[in-house]
Amino acid sequence: MGSFTASLRSIGDVRALAATVELSDGRLSIIAGSTEIGSWPLNEIRLEEIPTGYRLAAEGDQILIELKDVESFASELAKRNKKKLLFGKDKATAARATEVKTARPSPVVHQPVPKPVAGRAGAAVSPPETAKPPREKRQKESSWVAQKGIEVVDRVLAKTQKRFGPYLPDWLFSRAMFFIALAGLVALVLLPGLFSILLLISGALLVLFGAIVYSDTVLASKWLPGRATPIQALLLGLCVLLFGVFLGILAR
Repeated sequence: MGSFTASLRSIGDVRALAATVELSDGRLSIIAGSTEIGSWPLNEIRLEEIPTGYRLAAEGDQILIELKDVESFASELAKRNKKKLLFGKDKATAARATEVKTARPSPVVHQPVPKPVAGRAGAAVSPPETAKPPREKRQKESSWVAQKGIEVVDRVLAKTQKRFGPYLPDWLFSRAMFFIALAGLVALVLLPGLFSILLLISGALLVLFGAIVYSDTVLASKWLPGRATPIQALLLGLCVLLFGVFLGILAR
């Protein structure tokens, strides 16, 4: 069992409540003093990392859990999740083995071999094969190319999310955002002036957002995704703003 000292806060509340967070038997329990605030199975709750700990979403409510030792809690949580995945794989393997044992072999059907057709000179002529229409063949090829392209996009998104996922929200790694970014690159080449204006506006908004969350820790815990910090938000906005200025100079 893993036991960790923590402080609890509701979103928007400044005051914190001292508590103890326990991980045992696939459950997360929160105890304040001698009172148990709640106990939930790990597969029925959602834990999202914040700079000071985790944001817990359970039964429609959200609680900010600020931990003194975030790394130890994250390591213990990863062990619990790994054990759960391994247990699920063992059950699935056992179920598949049972299905294989109980399954009966399907009867083999022997199809008659077509007899050759005699030609004019008595030579054996095989029946002609039915060729697929050209339109159907082109459609099949185009669908195969589209499917391969989507698989490549998914692999790129998975690698990017694995590297930057702890700092950015999950919706940024969707197919829709990928194609929006691709359209943005096309606009960057064709309309650099307009794209420069959009970057300046976006950079200014990001700098303003970073300044707000930097000055208020409660808003930072509520608005910043994953492990992102206010300093990173400010630096991102400043980089976008400078890139917009540089692009505007080149467009002239």
